[in-house]
Amino acid sequence: MRLSVILLLVSLAGVLAGGWLIGRWALGVAVIADSVAVGVYALLRDDGRGAQAPSVHQVPTLHEVLERARAS
Repeated sequence: MRLSVILLLVSLAGVLAGGWLIGRWALGVAVIADSVAVGVYALLRDDGRGAQAPSVHQVPTLHEVLERARAS
């Protein structure tokens, strides 16, 4: 995944540089195209889980730790 992000950034930089070489109006078109590309990339990466899925495992409480220690 990290490589795809780097390739996307290099591609966006190339589009901006090419637009700058052509002219001011092309730079504006390049900025719009880059914004659309980043938006599409973000939408395609969305897995649909939203904010409900936790990103870390549940941390045991002190009571659970002591119970596990007592049982062993």
